Amino acid sequence: MTRRNLSRQLLFDKEIDRTVRRNQREIRRSLRYMENEQENDTQPLIEEMAKNQGNRLPPASKVNQNLAPRTMYDYAKPSLTGTKSSIVRPTVAANTFELKPNTIQMIQQFVQFDGLQDEDPNAHLANFLELCDTFKINGVSDDAIRLRLFPFSLKNKAK
Repeated sequence: MTRRNLSRQLLFDKEIDRTVRRNQREIRRSLRYMENEQENDTQPLIEEMAKNQGNRLPPASKVNQNLAPRTMYDYAKPSLTGTKSSIVRPTVAANTFELKPNTIQMIQQFVQFDGLQDEDPNAHLANFLELCDTFKINGVSDDAIRLRLFPFSLKNKAK
């Protein structure tokens, strides 16, 4: 008997179908039970923490908003909300400092980095620095120019 030529027909077993439905029903019930237990467990902890820290409690609707169980990935995932950039651009003493649109277009045309697996970030930096070294603005440091031009050299995933 081969896969293509079955000598007999496959039979439908009603008992297997019933078992699958029963198992799915039990899983849904256990998930609801776990959500209720989690809700009951978290409320006293939140109240105790608020008493200890002297903070007011958020409204109850916000406390129980996220009842989905969190995975290890959720805890390890970095969060960038509310963080400031660690790169501080140097102040420019020149009053007439501006980046010309032609310069920005040149960076975007010839030195774009997408963040793809086949792209080399070191080669991108070397090309970017080589292009930046081709011009100079009086009264402005090279670092100030590079830091202002660098975001224009990134796109898509890298940005």
